[in-house]
Formats: sequence, structure tokens, C-alpha cells
Amino acid sequence: MWALLRGNATFRRLWLAQVVSSAGDWLNRMAVLALIRHHGDEGTVGMLFGFELALRLLPTTLIGPIAGPVADRLSRRGTMVAADVLRALVVLAFLLVDGPEDLPILYAVLVLQMALGPFHDAAHSACIPGVVGREHLHSAYALTAVTWSTMLALGAFVGGVLLKLVGSQGVFVADAATYLLSALLLVGLRLPPMPEQVDRWSWRRVLLLGELRGAWQHLGERGARLAVTAKWHWGVAGGFLVCLPMLAPRLGGAADMGETGFAIALLYAARGVGTGIGPLLARRIGGSGNKALRTSTACGFLAAGLGYLAVAGVEGGAETWALVLLAHTGGSTIWVSSTTLWQRAIDDGWRGRVVTLEQIGLTLAFTLFGLLTGAAFDRGWSPGAVVGSLAVVTLGSGGAWAWAARSRATGKVAA
Repeated sequence: MWALLRGNATFRRLWLAQVVSSAGDWLNRMAVLALIRHHGDEGTVGMLFGFELALRLLPTTLIGPIAGPVADRLSRRGTMVAADVLRALVVLAFLLVDGPEDLPILYAVLVLQMALGPFHDAAHSACIPGVVGREHLHSAYALTAVTWSTMLALGAFVGGVLLKLVGSQGVFVADAATYLLSALLLVGLRLPPMPEQVDRWSWRRVLLLGELRGAWQHLGERGARLAVTAKWHWGVAGGFLVCLPMLAPRLGGAADMGETGFAIALLYAARGVGTGIGPLLARRIGGSGNKALRTSTACGFLAAGLGYLAVAGVEGGAETWALVLLAHTGGSTIWVSSTTLWQRAIDDGWRGRVVTLEQIGLTLAFTLFGLLTGAAFDRGWSPGAVVGSLAVVTLGSGGAWAWAARSRATGKVAA
């Protein structure tokens, strides 16, 4: 896996850009969550966190039908650079947030930032197979996931420290700088030529979701639909992400925004460590064949569900931190294994649209569970009751996916 970085200069540049921008993203999120926790009313803070998650995700559903076709038709390098530069400008508007009355500004800026993300993400994911080749896809996506996880852990922790040292405004300036550095790394990057498209761009086809229907049909032809839906089944995690800041008092989160932000950051860092470990363990234990990837995806649901079920039964901060880490080894295994499965199966000309199709389903599921979880907290549910309920749903959803995967392998259901 690491040999891929040493031997492939183009992939190395893509990876470095990911390192920089991912670090900034997590600095940003820790500041946003700390502001919401600090300025939100106790009786509504659950839904405020739910809305934060929804607004981070819903732009994918709205913008994705355009971003996917753009990634398959326009310069993928140019798309990534433009998205980075525009996001650097947008995040500086977070500096206007200074009190409870400014929370609408925070949410509005968040929507603008997230609306640009699908263009960058679709282009980035779509160009990886052409850069590394099919034989190195699992290594490339495992490394991408480990990098994302590492930057989550480090970015969240550093974000918590910076909140205590320089406040939220300093964190937002640092985030803008990371986007600009990412753009500089991508300028001049040499990527394989864009795949030729047999059909012309049509706004009517895009707006009527014809591009995404075509992607779904292509997945069916290649037997890859089940792999794409794995992340949809993992949408319960949207509820867990709302739970993390609500669990912060277990780690000593106090009324002070810096202390609260640091406690939230520790839990997100546990998530990051877990997501980094999961794909590496799955790859070492099970290998990278398609059957092994289906098995590791199913095992990922089991680890995530059981991990959070245990979180529901403890109260201590150290135990909570360790169990969150364990649960997210499963989540990242689902992510990497299922992505490798469908990326191996499809044609290059469809990658941007399939990325978007997958993200739309994932986004809707994450948003639904995030909002339901926020509402449960505001209705007085205890953290243990909320987390335990979500864990049971995870086990059921994962079991359904595993049954379908097994049935497909024996020829009882279609892909």
C-alpha cells in the first residue's frame, strides 16, 4: 500500500492534497460543533446538531446529480482546484458568527461550503482508478480511507487544542489556508485523458435524473448494485454522529466552549483512529478478493453494531472513547470494502455518476437518522437509550445486507 505512494507521483500529489484539505475540514467541524454546543439552548441542542449534520449532507443530494456528470465530462483537475479555491473564500464567512443570534449565519455558510464539496469529491474519487490501475484499487482506497481517518483523528484533536488556544476564528482561518494549499498541490497535476462519452451533455437529462438512472442501469449490468447500497445500509451512522457531541460530558465537556470543543474532539479522534485501523485489519485478515470484500463488509456492520451497543451500557469517559474507536473500525471497513467492489466492476466513464448515486443514498439515510436522533435527545431520551436503539438498527440493517450478499453469491437474488 505504501509502495503505491512511493512509486506513483500523480497519486502522491492527489494524496497530499487530500491530507491537507481533510485536516482543514476536521478543524472546521470541531469549531462548528463547539459553537453550536456553546450557543444552543439545552432543550433544542439535539436538533441543532441534527440540522448541522443534515446541512453537511443534503447538498450532496441536491448538487450531486450535476457534480457527477461534471466529473465525467469536464476536467477533473480543474474541478477540484475550483472547488478548493471557492471553499477557501466561503469558510472565511464563519468569522461573522459571534453569538446565539448568529447561528443562522453559521448554517447558511455551512450550506455554501458543502454545496461545493460534491464537485471536488466526485472528481477526486473518479480519477483514482485511472491513476493507479484496477490491480491497485484496493490499496489505493485503503490508503485513502486510512488517510481520511488519520486526518480525522489528528484534525479533530488539533482542532480541539486550537479552540482552547486561539478560538473558533483562528480555526476558520486555518481551514481556509488548507483549501488554498490543496489547490496549489493540484494545479499542474497530470491526469489520464478524460473518457469519451457517447451521449452529449443535456440539462434536461441531468435534471430529470437520467444520468443517475443510467448509472444504476450500468451497475445492474455489471452486478455491482449491492456493493453500492452497502453505505446506504450504514446510514444509521448519521445518528451516531449526532450522539458524539451529546456524549462529550462523559469526557469532561463543560460550559466553556474550549473545554466542550476539546471533549467533542476526543470522541471524533476515537472515530478517526478506529476508521484507520479497520480497513488495514480487514485487508490483512481477509485479503482483497471479491468474496473477502463481501465478507469484511458484513463483519463491519457487526463490529459497528456491537461496539455502539456496548457504548450504550457504559458511563465512563475512557470506556466510551475506546468503544467508539472499536465501532468505527467496522464503519470504515464497510466503506473501503464496498467501494473497492463496485469500482472494480464499472467502466471509467461512469465513475463520477456512480460516486454521486452512492453518495445521494448515503446522504439521505444519514440525514434521516441524524434528525431522528436529534429529536430523540430533545424529547428527553438518555444518551444510552438513543445509542442502544441505533446499535440495534445497525445490526438489523447489516444483517439484511449480509443476507442479500450471501443470496447473490448463491444465485438466489440479482446484484
